[in-house]
Amino acid sequence: MAETKILVVAIDFGSSGAGYAFSFAYQYKNNPLDISTSVWNNGNGPLQAKIPAVLLFDPDKKFHSFGFKAEDKYEELLNTNKADQWYFLKGFKMQLYSAVNAGEDIRVDFELLDVGGKRISAKAVFSAAIGFLKDHFIQQMHWRKLGTVEDDIFWVVSVPSIWNDSAKQFMRESAEKVGIQGDKFIMVYEPEAASIYARLLSVDKFVGNNGAVILKAFDPGRKFIVVDAGGGTVDISAQQVLENGELKIIHRECGGPWGGECINKQFVNMLKELFGKEVMKQFKNKHGDDFLQLQRDFEVKKKMYRVEDEESLTIRMPLSLIELFLDIKQSDVQTAIASSRFDETVRLKRDKLSIAGSLVETFFSETIRNIIDEVVFIFKNERCSDVSAIMMAGGFSEADTLQHTIKKQFQSLEIFIPLDGSLSVLKGAVIYGHNPNVVSSRVCNYTYGVGVAMKFDPSIHDPGKKIYRRGIEMCNNLFNVLFEIDEEVHIGQTKSIDVVSYFLSDDKYGPLEWRFMISTKKDPFYTTDESCMKHGSIIVSPPNEMWPEFVEGQIFLKIAGTELIGTFVNRKTMKETSVRFEFLPSINKNPERKRLFDPFFLDI
Repeated sequence: MAETKILVVAIDFGSSGAGYAFSFAYQYKNNPLDISTSVWNNGNGPLQAKIPAVLLFDPDKKFHSFGFKAEDKYEELLNTNKADQWYFLKGFKMQLYSAVNAGEDIRVDFELLDVGGKRISAKAVFSAAIGFLKDHFIQQMHWRKLGTVEDDIFWVVSVPSIWNDSAKQFMRESAEKVGIQGDKFIMVYEPEAASIYARLLSVDKFVGNNGAVILKAFDPGRKFIVVDAGGGTVDISAQQVLENGELKIIHRECGGPWGGECINKQFVNMLKELFGKEVMKQFKNKHGDDFLQLQRDFEVKKKMYRVEDEESLTIRMPLSLIELFLDIKQSDVQTAIASSRFDETVRLKRDKLSIAGSLVETFFSETIRNIIDEVVFIFKNERCSDVSAIMMAGGFSEADTLQHTIKKQFQSLEIFIPLDGSLSVLKGAVIYGHNPNVVSSRVCNYTYGVGVAMKFDPSIHDPGKKIYRRGIEMCNNLFNVLFEIDEEVHIGQTKSIDVVSYFLSDDKYGPLEWRFMISTKKDPFYTTDESCMKHGSIIVSPPNEMWPEFVEGQIFLKIAGTELIGTFVNRKTMKETSVRFEFLPSINKNPERKRLFDPFFLDI
């Protein structure tokens, strides 16, 4: 039985927006879907449940504002030529993913790039984002007189399922920096949160007419795939509904950096090719407010564009860009189009740029192909061969082009999308916070184990790894497997091994370290194998400041939701030392560092 939380608040921020949602224990008990969301007013238009996930820091790198206020202030700075000294951040969540994949060491901190290429602490940015949403909710809680205190709140932050533990640990530490304590905080994978929410919806809350089939997708025993398409990443999760309504993850989490921002990148690359690199560079630097508005306009247009209509996509071109092109190139845009490879696919009439459907589809093609290939890969797994439906969630899932292609590619499957797909992750995260056991099992992404030394056997052990302990020949750096890659594991499941450590007189005073390891292979032999990486360590201090000649104990590894907990128990004193793993680097051991993600996608 899950522990009752008085109030659960979920935070979600990504390229498509940021916000929070919440519900009390009594609401969850009576109706799990009785969830309130944040409400924002940009001063021009209807109220919104999410705001732009952008931050502004002043010249001293102190947090200034978030969301609409950050955008408005930055446009003001651009118009008064004062923006160069400030730090405007967007796409920062994707930068964390890119940094980990590039092999950046993020254990303590690393640097993000703002839109102008200036560097700023990543931890300062992430903690400011979490802190802003946290403080905004608490202010609303006091203003509404909700009758609770801050200590009653249990916090949930949604994260992409393709993040490894280093990224998740970074998020945890960023939350702790703004006062969210570890025992009041958990993370949930975004595609899991989406399905947790969607399985409770009534038929009329889905896009499509075949409600009976949609409901059957969540019948006990049925299997389905969730494609959570956000702005930065696409997370894909294969799941099965159990008899008790809980969810079982039946395949390792998949996905990649194929979110909606990839489409924006293709659009900007077209403009760069059409107008020229120097023109776009000056446009970005001198008319940043117009550049931001152009991106916003395209974000709306790309979701509305319909493949079946075979119509052009028309978008307003800022007059400042057209005039800048004329000043620099001494030619009009129409002439440039006529002499380019876009002469048959792009037209400019006054300030309206019309892009032919055939060209628009190329913006989507590579990104959608990656998504399709990943789903096909999952179907090849024997556990997933009888999947009967695909659920789409996330902001990018609202794009008609993506929906159309998924439906065309998987015609034998039911494709369904919650009407409030962009909020399904946020609301599902609240439900997960009330009952984390709703996801009863997952599949291991790696083989997990402990580095140990055992009695040397010349028939199987490498002589180069031979060491001596109290005169006994031992083999060092052996990988003792606890959980295997692709193994199905249950929440709360624990495995253990017995261990013994011997101490010489000169090392009785130092700490004892046990190393947890991961591998991409099912049966690694040595911790030094190419497939292996250090996952984390338990550091144990000596009792009474000195170790005895030898210490017997047990090491436990527990599946704790989206994290792992390692524990060492001293068999004599029964003292426990536990750790949530602080670092899981990318398996890619290529020492070459990739260039960090440029939020404006301009290689200038």
